[in-house]
Amino acid sequence: MDTVVLILAALVLVGLGIRLIHNARTEPRRRMLQAYSRQVGLALVPEIVPELSGRIYRRERSGVVGSMVGLVLSVAALVVTDGSKNPWNGLLVVVAMTVGSTVALIGNDSRSAFAPVAEAPRLARSDSPGLADYVTPLDRTFSLGLLALATLSYIAVLGVIAINPDRVFDDVLVRTILWPSGLVLALATAASLVTWAAANALLGRGQPASTYIQLAWSDAFRSTTLRSLVAIPGIIAAVSSCVLFLSLSEAINLPAPGSIGAILVGSFTIMGPVLIVVLASWSLTSTRNRSTTHFLRRLWPETAVELDRRRASGAAAGNDQRGDQPDDQPGDQRGDQPNQGNRTKTPA
Repeated sequence: MDTVVLILAALVLVGLGIRLIHNARTEPRRRMLQAYSRQVGLALVPEIVPELSGRIYRRERSGVVGSMVGLVLSVAALVVTDGSKNPWNGLLVVVAMTVGSTVALIGNDSRSAFAPVAEAPRLARSDSPGLADYVTPLDRTFSLGLLALATLSYIAVLGVIAINPDRVFDDVLVRTILWPSGLVLALATAASLVTWAAANALLGRGQPASTYIQLAWSDAFRSTTLRSLVAIPGIIAAVSSCVLFLSLSEAINLPAPGSIGAILVGSFTIMGPVLIVVLASWSLTSTRNRSTTHFLRRLWPETAVELDRRRASGAAAGNDQRGDQPDDQPGDQRGDQPNQGNRTKTPA
């Protein structure tokens, strides 16, 4: 195992540990809550700030711990398999950290969502929200698209190996195809079924809320949880394809330059990093405002219209009035607080 890889992994692990300790302080927790408030487009009402702050902190802590677990497991796998010689193993470690963080976030969100609640009067909805009310069509389609693409890639690779052009696949063992990429692809397929069942179970669970702002914040957290659930099969599928292409690029014989085999080798070598870039791009776009406020446009349309109006007017005015807002508010509460004009009704 390369000593440099171990040193870098140790430094990253120490950095994550420092972040974990730093986020436990009051000021960082306040900033995290404000950032999430701006992300979902909802105001911070004083009476629910302590509850929201604790929930955001637990979510952030879970993500950091998940990244640390992914880092340790991936580096341990490299030590066991002596895989540090591959130049793309650094990317695989990053992917492992991403998967670990995502799984940890889903675990934390699911625990919060399915926690027992006390019996109390609550608001009711005129109709039950579905997955389309919380997750954009692009996010839903992209995750399933990555799974379908990974499956087709796996089938295509098997076909190319069967043809064996220029006999470049003579030294490719069945183990190279089945382990670990085949197992990871099967895991992605199973994850799609599990996340579908979990999403339906979450959607079927009630949302205890006695005020409109509590119900809207419940929708915000539910949207975040569902977006994480939808993303996990696509992430695992992309990892499967990446591992498959990188494994093949190492296992096949080096063909003559300009031959079909050489083209295949180049394609397999570059496809792994390309998939990592696609995955990273998707992760970044999934946190854009259009995705994080999708639930507002579907469930709280009047609030979403007011939010868009304020943001548009604020951008046109150069945000001149930003300094007039209270420190714990991302904007005018009148525009951020849901009201009776949305898809809810007063309790019976």
